[in-house]
Amino acid sequence: MSRLDTSSSCSFDAVDKLMSTLQLAVHIPTFLLGLVLNLLAIRGFSTFLKKRQPEYIATSIYMINLALFDLLLVLSLPFKMALPQVESPSSAFCTLVECLYFISMYGSVFTICFISLDRFLAIQYPLLVSHLRSPRKTFGICCILWVLVWIGSIPIYTFHREGKYKCFHNMTDSTWSAKVFFPLEIFGFLLPMGIMGFCSYRSIHILLGRRDYIQRACIWTIATNLVIFVVSFLPVHLGFFLQYLVRNGFISECRVKQSISLFLQLSLCFSNINCCLDVFCYYFVIKEFRMGIKAHRPSTVQLVHQDTVSTRG
Repeated sequence: MSRLDTSSSCSFDAVDKLMSTLQLAVHIPTFLLGLVLNLLAIRGFSTFLKKRQPEYIATSIYMINLALFDLLLVLSLPFKMALPQVESPSSAFCTLVECLYFISMYGSVFTICFISLDRFLAIQYPLLVSHLRSPRKTFGICCILWVLVWIGSIPIYTFHREGKYKCFHNMTDSTWSAKVFFPLEIFGFLLPMGIMGFCSYRSIHILLGRRDYIQRACIWTIATNLVIFVVSFLPVHLGFFLQYLVRNGFISECRVKQSISLFLQLSLCFSNINCCLDVFCYYFVIKEFRMGIKAHRPSTVQLVHQDTVSTRG
């Protein structure tokens, strides 16, 4: 997605060759680990749905939804590695693969954002929001997220050049127009990051005022998950912004454009590792669920604790 116009005198062949090698080194282990671990995570949280315990159902649904988006990203990685090396066999197929890749990315962003908001409300207003966390409502929210990210991806991938091109490369200037780029940046990243930051800050602030050792121990989990989110997605959207400047003529020096192309492709490459990092969160959640079941303490306080440890923020 980062290569500039191939008719330009500025060549990006060296950048693409380097990234082709690096993607193999990063994406192959990411694919193998992500496939196995996310399938296991879905299976693990599905067992808690079958138990029909209210204090675990909402969190389990959200976690399964996040694992599904991560799994979709994992399944798109082989195409992400192979298709940029050859001319697009079909514009429709290329568009589909690109849509699936970015749907998985922004689906994860929105799911994580909503989990963070849900956790904050559960901590701040546990009795008020308990009736809003029914399985049907939670499932409905997840379905809405899938619809939104699918609709949001449609205008981005209808701007490939006519004729020969490679998937994830050679997008036209229309793709980088302000009417496409700024809604993507604002609603696809800046707004979710702002909500996550606020909810994480307020959750930590509330937990710091409590004497419960278990709940206070969740502060590190909240902060760590927020850092992972920022590290995974901030460089990508910074790269998008820099590429927007390039494609709209604000940056014209060849070496700078090559550096921006490399930075964007590196950011996209390493952000994919996030689908494996999420797995650590999943299994800590399952461990906490099992500890809670063993202790036989289903209460409002436990509900807040489970939401705090379980959500990714």
